Amino acid sequence: MRRLIFILLFVSAQIISAQSDTIFNRLNEVVIQANKRLSKTSKAYKLLKINDSVIVNNVESFTSLLRFNTPIYFREFGQGGTSSPSFRGTSASNTAVVWNGININSINNGQTGFNSLTVGLYDELNVRSGGGSIEFGSGAIGGTIHLNDVLTFSEKKKLQHQIFTAVGSFTTINSLYKLKYNSSKYAFNLGFSFNTSDNDYPFINSDFRNANGAYKNYTINLSNAYKFSERLVLDAYMTYYFGDRLFSGELPNPTAANDQYKDINYRNLLSLTYNLNNLKLTGRLAYLFQEYRFFDDKETGSFNFGQSKRAFSDLTADYNFKKLNATLTSNTRFERVKGRTDQILPQYRTEFSQSFIFDHKVKPNFSYDLKIRKEYNSDFKVPLSYAAGFKLKPFYSFFIRANASRNFRVPTYNDLFWPGQGNPNLIPETSFQGELGLGYKSSNVFIDVAYFNIDTKDKIVWTPNGDPNRPGVWVPINLNETLNQGIELTSKISYNFFNDYKMNLRLNYVFVHAKNKNTNRLIPFVPKHIANINLSVSKGKWSMFYQQLFNDQVFTTESNSLDFVVDRFFVSNIGVNYKLINTEKQQLGVGLKVNNLLNSDYEIVQNRPMPGINYNFNLNYKF
Repeated sequence: MRRLIFILLFVSAQIISAQSDTIFNRLNEVVIQANKRLSKTSKAYKLLKINDSVIVNNVESFTSLLRFNTPIYFREFGQGGTSSPSFRGTSASNTAVVWNGININSINNGQTGFNSLTVGLYDELNVRSGGGSIEFGSGAIGGTIHLNDVLTFSEKKKLQHQIFTAVGSFTTINSLYKLKYNSSKYAFNLGFSFNTSDNDYPFINSDFRNANGAYKNYTINLSNAYKFSERLVLDAYMTYYFGDRLFSGELPNPTAANDQYKDINYRNLLSLTYNLNNLKLTGRLAYLFQEYRFFDDKETGSFNFGQSKRAFSDLTADYNFKKLNATLTSNTRFERVKGRTDQILPQYRTEFSQSFIFDHKVKPNFSYDLKIRKEYNSDFKVPLSYAAGFKLKPFYSFFIRANASRNFRVPTYNDLFWPGQGNPNLIPETSFQGELGLGYKSSNVFIDVAYFNIDTKDKIVWTPNGDPNRPGVWVPINLNETLNQGIELTSKISYNFFNDYKMNLRLNYVFVHAKNKNTNRLIPFVPKHIANINLSVSKGKWSMFYQQLFNDQVFTTESNSLDFVVDRFFVSNIGVNYKLINTEKQQLGVGLKVNNLLNSDYEIVQNRPMPGINYNFNLNYKF
């Protein structure tokens, strides 16, 4: 921690001293983004960008933000509890969370906890549906979620602050501070967040409360870039997170819960980019660390722990064929991983991969890409991954897009080595998938509807009857084959009426039929239907919004027993925002939101009720 404080003081001193530098007027504003290739290589995919106006309406948690604004299903163990996503009926470990271009899913369990991420801390949030193992490696089967820091060089020096705070029911406080500085040579971003809550909401139609559900966490986010010349740019990124939460109990006796979970993770990334005519070279070095401590009894002080360390390096070469309007990208990647727990001896894994991506814009209305990747893994024989896709605009504002790919996920350390439950005989799961999308895009209308098919072989699932030598013990096994089919719709309509009123309507819907092809039964924890709608109306300094979510019933057993289901539910929220100050140099806004407006009694995980009606007040100041 002392080292971190020293770094912040050192960089702050650089900013202060830079105020006296001569202002250069030779450059227009230039954006340095760690994952600029995402948009370029996603033309055949649906890429959903979540902007600031959407974020400010969903400040309670990262889970809430994505649940009400994307077609992703989240399995959340009570408000503020463990939360994991599911794209198109795939598992949480089939969703890759990508931080500035690097897959940050845990080595131990293959997932990222979404209630440990802070809303608004990152500059850019993108959600891409479909396979992405070529670019983002293991687990990118269902989709990818991208957290990016954006650094900007500009002609004139700029210094901007943002202070955001929200106060809500159950003694909940979310606070955020961001600082941005940029000049023609140097760019710097600093963010700090702190979130805390007693989280002791009462259960509807019950005498119980959400006992043992309190949490607190803080995050420091630092990124900066220096331009040595027009050709050479160095940028660096760092995130430090600490979380402390209690695991709430479940019905019929939630007061029996007494466990606690603490986790720390930090990520460091250094990137150097060199441009030479048609060739751009980017070298990256990264180090990622994660550690958790689980206290079965928070009063005793004894705990179980797990830890992982990752060292990562890669070299990317982009060659631009100007006459063809095409780009060939080569990526050579090396990674060394160490993972252990108090019950698992240190395990090491080495990965090396080589990939190529060819992106070609044939005409203004037609482009395609071809991708291939081969990975060498010290533990497994990883299959060849490949992908192809195109986007065609046949007439007016209509478009057709299609993609097909082969993706993979290697078993996690928990899958392989967990004492008494791990299965060292697991092999990587492999998916073959295809997607066909039709859409329309104009200045005020966007519609994208797609059919998808995901055929997964050797799917890794945990089951209580997977090993005949360990009856009743939950162990991971490779299923022969699963099949996910469905329809995914995203739409947005903007409309001005009576000259002064602006309306925005966003709708997301997904239908998923996910089954085990061996038993022909539905895969547990996959709702067939999910839909959400967001309607906002604004005039001048005022804006109002309404959100509605529908989540279909969920089977919780492989037998699809109707005795063990989570019922379907509707949840609605409503809110209002007002801009007290709205000038070029200052913006000050306040907002009030009512969550679960109709006080619906619902669960997302069986026997873990979610909160009834609750309130949130926020203040957002930029200057």
